[in-house]
Amino acid sequence: MKTMVIGFGQCGGRLADEFVRLDLRARDFRGINVITRTIAVDTDMNSMQGLSPNRPGYLKILIGEAKTRGHGVAKERELAAQITAEEDFKIINEIKDSGRLDSTDAFMVIGGAAGGTASGGLPVFARTLKEKYNRPVFGLVVLPFEHELEIEANFAKNTAQCLQEIQAIADAVFIFDNQRYIHKGLSWRENISEINKLIVEPFFNLLCAGEEKKSEHVGVSTLEINDILQMLTGWTAIGYGKVDLPIIPMPWDKKGDEAHHGTTAMEIALSDLSVQCDPAKTTKALYLVSAPENQIGMGMVTHLGEYLRNIAPEASLRYGDYPIDKALVDVTLVLSGLKEIEKVAAFWP
Repeated sequence: MKTMVIGFGQCGGRLADEFVRLDLRARDFRGINVITRTIAVDTDMNSMQGLSPNRPGYLKILIGEAKTRGHGVAKERELAAQITAEEDFKIINEIKDSGRLDSTDAFMVIGGAAGGTASGGLPVFARTLKEKYNRPVFGLVVLPFEHELEIEANFAKNTAQCLQEIQAIADAVFIFDNQRYIHKGLSWRENISEINKLIVEPFFNLLCAGEEKKSEHVGVSTLEINDILQMLTGWTAIGYGKVDLPIIPMPWDKKGDEAHHGTTAMEIALSDLSVQCDPAKTTKALYLVSAPENQIGMGMVTHLGEYLRNIAPEASLRYGDYPIDKALVDVTLVLSGLKEIEKVAAFWP
């Protein structure tokens, strides 16, 4: 699925950087491109200095300079919304001039819900995209750390308003809870870098599978672009799990171990979902299993389907296999149309 990514604010810019790296990885290791254009938008010039330099397919855009002199909106989401509405033409012009619109299947607008630029700008620009283009618009919204809510009163307010507005506009909203990704023993900078990688990683196989050109990498049940688009709606969680395979198979390896590997990867994906939620409250669920072709047997596919049906009994299910010659089995799990996410509901008045 070819996606155009627009990141707002410091968090959105860093994630945009990671999506650029994801696309480079897809090109280098799969021979395909999955990100048609990446744009990082900010009101703070200093925040943009920490991003990768502009390159073909990647551009940074500063907005609101007349009002903020390039120093950001100081957590004032209303100001960010006003600036985005007045200067969205800068981003739209870049989309038009990129020449990539025809090959774009969907837009993804990304950012942190607590800060000013993304909290105010994301919903405004998502609406602009919906009005101008006949493409799905997905949100990727990152919830604040717990300590941020304790030290800045505006963070909770910004998050609540951003979530309410983006839910009403976007076709689906991927929710990521920063708190779930903290690694003890790492510095703050190392944590942020690692978290950004973990947020973007589950999208790699999901975006690549339907774009594969090599016949040996096309699955029996390919997860096509329309399959994915039809399964994304409302609040959405995504997870990724992997299990390493033995480099040299041993004589005592049992037939049927592939089903066990797949189930373990599914369980890891479930425990590492982007936000804690109850799978029983999802209305749509899909999984994509990727492994060497000889590991993806009927037993694995059937077992994973039964596993998902048991934990999400009311959901419509979709699945796909993605044969790749590698020393692991991994599963990408998406739960969409979630009726309730406790962490999100906590921000409602």
